[in-house]
Amino acid sequence: MRKKAIIDIDNTLWQFCNALYEELRKINKNFPTPDSWTHWDLWEGYCTEDDFYNAVNIVHLNQHSDNYLPYPEAKDFLLSLRENGYHITIASHRLPDYRKQTEKWLEKHGLVYDELHLSFQKTQLFDTSTDVVVDDSPKVLEKAVENGIMALGLLFPWNREYVDNGFMFFDNLNEILSHILDK
Repeated sequence: MRKKAIIDIDNTLWQFCNALYEELRKINKNFPTPDSWTHWDLWEGYCTEDDFYNAVNIVHLNQHSDNYLPYPEAKDFLLSLRENGYHITIASHRLPDYRKQTEKWLEKHGLVYDELHLSFQKTQLFDTSTDVVVDDSPKVLEKAVENGIMALGLLFPWNREYVDNGFMFFDNLNEILSHILDK
């Protein structure tokens, strides 16, 4: 039976927070930089929650833009997982309406996968056949750990305080890949 990996897109395969920051600065030029985003309701005091999610949606709607590049190691990360027998489900917390833009972006950059899941319930994919989850969200990673799944992600200011919650954070996808393949 093939191993199963569930991989996030935003802040996992590319630096989403920088694109989001650019959109948020259009709403409020005083919006703080991503290096100070240490909590999930980071819009408070700078814009409405609706404005925040509209900015998120603008980025997702334009995902296929030439401005939004994956991390340099993202392509090899996914290829290596596939070469090592993993079935790859790309799972992103975004509207299913942005499937075409998301598929175009993944294809444009040679980011291989077997399935694409766009919804606000990524954790519904977690089952006994899931071997690894790679995501930046502590809530997603905690749910993976609860299900006995190896949970890993890239380290950011908003997840730094969760370092000891049963999952591991790394500086880049190459380090994550090494950890996965060493297990």
